Amino acid sequence: FTLIKIDPRGTGFSGDVKEKHEYGIPTLIADIEQLRIHLGIDQWNVMGQSAGGWTALEYTLAHQSHVKGVIIVCSAPTGKFHTGTFRDPSHPLYPEFNRISNEVRSLPAAERVKAFNRAVYQLDVQSAEAKNIIIDIFTQAEFNPQRNQYFVMSELNRYNVIEQLHTITIPTLIIAGAHDVHVSPVWSTMMADKIPNARLVMMEHSGHFPWLDEPERFFETMNHFLNNTP
Repeated sequence: FTLIKIDPRGTGFSGDVKEKHEYGIPTLIADIEQLRIHLGIDQWNVMGQSAGGWTALEYTLAHQSHVKGVIIVCSAPTGKFHTGTFRDPSHPLYPEFNRISNEVRSLPAAERVKAFNRAVYQLDVQSAEAKNIIIDIFTQAEFNPQRNQYFVMSELNRYNVIEQLHTITIPTLIIAGAHDVHVSPVWSTMMADKIPNARLVMMEHSGHFPWLDEPERFFETMNHFLNNTP
């Protein structure tokens, strides 16, 4: 398989934006479609994890004739997904989430996002090895605080595709982590119920990053889907 990884506007090698709305998913969807046209690809498989799953779902809904199959990993069909996560005051990890939030509040914006992610995402993996990978990634990676703020202020309220899920008729693989405290696996079950041609795979020993917690099963599941999608 050939993996095409996209740096959204304002991240990686894509440079900064001129208008804040360029941080949004609608702009990213348009960019992805222009990339498909530029590369001369008629149909491709689309994959997204977490908020990337939002993009994958909305791209599929907008351009389904050009999508062979879609893979959604640890995601949700709405931006209002916080029930059952560590952001939920009734969740056992909420005190830890709240402590981390308060600890990083006084840091400069760019460092605040990095420090918060480095700490909170350790709650989302199940092994010491996976935690070390998370620490390494979020120590080195650069983050755009403006893009993060735009997502929190705009995309969380805008995004909701629940009522459109039944219109996705292409092969769909939904992977969930049974111990995901960032996005409850309940949402994956809902999506699998509403998308006619969906297969749900629950990774019983995984959190929000199943390729770190159960890499062998994760990639076997991915390969099986891609090899058997017409």
